[in-house]
Amino acid sequence: MLDQKTLVKNLMTGKDGSLFISVGDDPVELFEIDTYSVKANYTNLDYQPVGSYQKFGVPADVSYTLTFTEAVVRDDIIMKPLMDAAKAGKNISFTFRAKVKRPDDTKAHLVLEECIPDGEFDLMTLTPGEIIKRNQSFRVNGAPDFQDWLKDL
Repeated sequence: MLDQKTLVKNLMTGKDGSLFISVGDDPVELFEIDTYSVKANYTNLDYQPVGSYQKFGVPADVSYTLTFTEAVVRDDIIMKPLMDAAKAGKNISFTFRAKVKRPDDTKAHLVLEECIPDGEFDLMTLTPGEIIKRNQSFRVNGAPDFQDWLKDL
C-alpha cells in the first residue's frame, strides 16, 4: 500500500528525465534539451441516433507529437541532417527515446520512431541577452512503445 511518505520520496521532477536521439545504432543523449513533451491526441466523432437527446463519442483516431526546446550548442545531430534532406528534396525521420527515473531507480523508457518534422520549426531565433534556443515539433508516425513502465512502489 502506498503511503504519503513513500509517495513524496518518489515524486519526480524535470531533472529525472532525459531525451535521446538514435544516430545509427547508438543513442545520443541530448543534454541541450531543457524541456520536452510527448503527447497523444485522441479524436472522437459525434454520433446522435435519431430520437436521442444524447450525443455519443465514437473513437476515430489518435496522433502523437514530440515537442522540445533546445539550447543551441550544436547543429550536427538534428539540424544538419534535416536541412540536408530538405535541400535534396527528401523527407527525413528520427528515432527518439524519452526516459525518466524515479529516486528508487524505477525507470520508464518510451521509444518514438518515425518522427518527422511538423509545423513551425525554429532555424534561428535570437533575443539579445538570452540563451539562443530552438523550438522543434515532430509528428510521431510510429506508435510510441514503452520499453519500461513505472510500477507500484
